[in-house]
Amino acid sequence: MISADQPAPNPFWFHECIVMTMPTGKKAANLRELLQTLREVDESVLSYHLWQSRVAIAPPDVEYLNDFVAWAANSLQDSRLAEKLSVIDPFGFENLQEVRDNLVDTLDEYLWDLPSVPWARPGFEFHFCEASVVVLRSQISARTLSEFCQALTQVSRNSIYYHFMDARWRLRSMKTDDFSNWIVSSYDLPDLVSALQGIDVWFYTLEEVRDAILNLVSQYMEKTDDNPPRET
Repeated sequence: MISADQPAPNPFWFHECIVMTMPTGKKAANLRELLQTLREVDESVLSYHLWQSRVAIAPPDVEYLNDFVAWAANSLQDSRLAEKLSVIDPFGFENLQEVRDNLVDTLDEYLWDLPSVPWARPGFEFHFCEASVVVLRSQISARTLSEFCQALTQVSRNSIYYHFMDARWRLRSMKTDDFSNWIVSSYDLPDLVSALQGIDVWFYTLEEVRDAILNLVSQYMEKTDDNPPRET
């Protein structure tokens, strides 16, 4: 069993990311306009509203699953629509086109059953945005699992987002991330990696994701303390 203080061949360097919001000039005042614009916008716009806005410079007080859910709940005052949109997990699809198709189908079907098109009040329109992302290597690194846990408590939520959430699209695999890749390449701990990859990044807030990672790695380290390697 790997010791919590066993050095990895290469340290893990934590990165920070800054997500800068850029308006596209497109907006929707009602649900039909939202549906039509969703069919046309670039995938970068979908990325922003589905998960990048979670780490926008000024995140909202209430962390909704995505901007579409927040708009349905707050601007349209439609909790039923918000619930339908919230169950669409983009990390359950292979690519953004599949996510777009699912969103469009959900909204199209919902509109079909309504007697009239829901409108937002003036000033509460949905403004479509995209992001410019700047990634910087921080001064925080970890060479052991113990140092890794300590570093996790120090880095920002943006760093958690970049390494554990954004990585799934960056690495083009919904079942991997930067943390898991480092652990499996450094220590070959498939059970721990499998547990990390089982964390529901979509329905957890970023702080809950941080806590879940810490708990799993800490539980593994406790097992190593209880079962130290035998001397030969």
